[in-house]
Amino acid sequence: MSDLPPEIYESVFYSIENPALVIDFDFRISDANAAAADFLRYEDREALIGIPVPEILVDDAILEDVAEQVTRGEQWVGECELLTADNRVFYGRGSAVPIVVDGETSAIAGVFTDLTERRRHTRALRILNRVLRHNIRNDINVVLGHVEQLAAQVDDDTAKESVSKIRERLGGVIDTADTARDLEHLLNTQERAVVSTIPLAETLRPVIERADRELDAHFEYADALDEIHVVANDTVRRVLWEVLENAVEHNTSPDPVVEVSFDVHDEAVVVGVADNGPGIFESRREMIFGREEIDQVHHGNGFSLFFVDQVMKTYGGDVWVEDNDPHGAVFKLQFTRAW
Repeated sequence: MSDLPPEIYESVFYSIENPALVIDFDFRISDANAAAADFLRYEDREALIGIPVPEILVDDAILEDVAEQVTRGEQWVGECELLTADNRVFYGRGSAVPIVVDGETSAIAGVFTDLTERRRHTRALRILNRVLRHNIRNDINVVLGHVEQLAAQVDDDTAKESVSKIRERLGGVIDTADTARDLEHLLNTQERAVVSTIPLAETLRPVIERADRELDAHFEYADALDEIHVVANDTVRRVLWEVLENAVEHNTSPDPVVEVSFDVHDEAVVVGVADNGPGIFESRREMIFGREEIDQVHHGNGFSLFFVDQVMKTYGGDVWVEDNDPHGAVFKLQFTRAW
């Protein structure tokens, strides 16, 4: 126990910027700081004393969970919505801890962090992203239709090459829109996504075989590890495809080669994707995953590798780039081994 006088704790409680309450086990407010009174639109903190907590809590069903955890001496943390005196609802994260006096839990201390604006902005960005992506995709499909008609009427070789480049670029924009959609879905469902265990090589083998058929490179891989399971889900197929496609797309070698390897450890499995391309400067290795920006103009190379990085994080794994020997780059995907 600290030897600090109770006045120190009272001073901290009353001066913190977040709304803070002391609640008894009848779920009535027995004390409040000025921030709570201001946030909840009460005249002063004394006006809050004696107010039943259900009057300021939109969903009072969480009180049962709060009481259960606090009486066990544990902290409760969760999402909640507060109702102000002028009937405004604010969303945020609440936390509650037991107040122990002479070895017994006598009350509950609660603190609220307002996340209303953050949630509003996030929702607005998601809607904007969805609308823009939908409109752009529709417009590009219309343009592609005209490009196909134009291609059928063009005889000049230079014009044909230009039409081919237009078609390729428009297809790339559609692929980016699709990746953005998949990333949005991933982030929206991240907390409730089912991440289980999968047989790694068995899951990835069809992806590598598809790449060998469809991408302009020679692929080599170790066909093993069928019994090795890792923490992941089916999205890992998309992850590997993005890395394989990236290894080919940026490979300037006249004879592109991509080698997929598996490195098994006691607690992890690392999938390596090595190419014989120009390599990646060390200064750019964080930027290609969208982890940092130089400025608003110079940033990562699109959504694909950012998508890879985000998915690997949901698996509790990691992704990074190393130099290949004698030249090229090696992408490393690290998974937690299940058995």
